[in-house]
Amino acid sequence: MDKENILNNKVFKNLINVFVGVLIIFFVFSIINLTEKEKTGETISITGYAEVSAKPDVAQITISVLSENRDLGVATEDNNTKTNAIVSFLKENGIEDKDIKTSTYNINPRYEYYSDYRNRYLAGYEVTQSLVVKIRNLDSVGEIIAGSSERGSNDISSLSFIIDDDEALKAQVKKQAIDDAKLKASELAKDLGISLSEIVGFYENNYYSAPQISYAKVAMTESLDSSTPSIEAGENTITASITITYKIK
Repeated sequence: MDKENILNNKVFKNLINVFVGVLIIFFVFSIINLTEKEKTGETISITGYAEVSAKPDVAQITISVLSENRDLGVATEDNNTKTNAIVSFLKENGIEDKDIKTSTYNINPRYEYYSDYRNRYLAGYEVTQSLVVKIRNLDSVGEIIAGSSERGSNDISSLSFIIDDDEALKAQVKKQAIDDAKLKASELAKDLGISLSEIVGFYENNYYSAPQISYAKVAMTESLDSSTPSIEAGENTITASITITYKIK
């Protein structure tokens, strides 16, 4: 046998070995997949929903003071004086230190352009300070807004109503969503004529509470001698979505 035939035989044998190896690997993976399918079985997933509405117990608001002057020292002093007066007013009306937080303090130069619109000059400074305030007595929200405005606040915004401790409500709505999913699964199994086995999967969507759309309404009173707004807190809604996967017998 010449060298060429010997080489061809070796190549052929190697190809046979590779082919056999691929078949063995394919067979092993087929067995594994079949075992997994038998182990998992057919499943069905059901999603339950629930929501709970409750009256908020805390109002949160941002109270800001903007001061402008060509002299930075004058602008800063004006801003500090007004902000300190507002803080004193808040504390006098039962707002605790823990519920008053300075969220921003900015000093920005303000430029204006000359008549040629090419060159600009320093026209002054803007000093802004903002307080995020929690008001736990909802009946006093209107008075807090009016009083802060009287003491120098020229920007009152982001009024929202929240539930300060909503953990109990979250637990309640979660249980209701689970019960809803189980009831739907039972009814569907009956309609389909199948039997459900153990739970093999569980997915919980986040709850959410949306204080910014809690139907808060701010309106000025009809009395001409009063600037106190009338505040309605409305209700907040917490929802839950639970998906349960059952194994079919």
